[in-house]
Amino acid sequence: MRAPKLLGVALLAASLVAGCGVLWSDQVLDSPPAPARVEWTIQALPVRNPLGLPAFRADPCRVLKHEQVAAVLMDPPDKVKTSNSDPNSCEWSYHEAGSLTIATLPAILGGIDKRTAMHRESPDRYAQWREFSIDGLPAFQYVSNPPVFEYNGHRRMACAVEVGVNDTEVLDFKYSQVDEATSTYWGTDRCAAALKAAELVIGNLRGR
Repeated sequence: MRAPKLLGVALLAASLVAGCGVLWSDQVLDSPPAPARVEWTIQALPVRNPLGLPAFRADPCRVLKHEQVAAVLMDPPDKVKTSNSDPNSCEWSYHEAGSLTIATLPAILGGIDKRTAMHRESPDRYAQWREFSIDGLPAFQYVSNPPVFEYNGHRRMACAVEVGVNDTEVLDFKYSQVDEATSTYWGTDRCAAALKAAELVIGNLRGR
């Protein structure tokens, strides 16, 4: 009669040990996602391998899969909420992890060449400025200076990644966090999270 009790204790101990690891049993991913792969040189226009946006325009909130939301924001992602009050964008958010907004920029703001030139003219307004290519598309990232601003009574910090999907259109990826929010895999590295989101969305829109 003692064996079942011992077995139960062993199983309980095993479950406690497993809970002390990096990943919990209810998480979606088996291991942390790899950082986004980028080339730290910006590609010149014209964009050689442009990206179509019909799928994004049809439903911006479907450009990230369930497990990809876990990879960028919170794992498991069950508490992450989506909203798209603007038909040209979608926001994924959970207060303990932060929020990711993906949007097409208005045409009046210009393509990636105009956006890059505009930012270069005001270097004091931006921190962590980097120009690069992701999946063959020209892009840049920046953090507004000063990096902290107030939003609904909270201190908020954000990193933006803008990607030229073709010669005239730009996808904007913005990851922001308030107070002590941290994402599961990126912590407070908002630029790394935004870059990963860009990589995942580009792959999805290319049908990979």
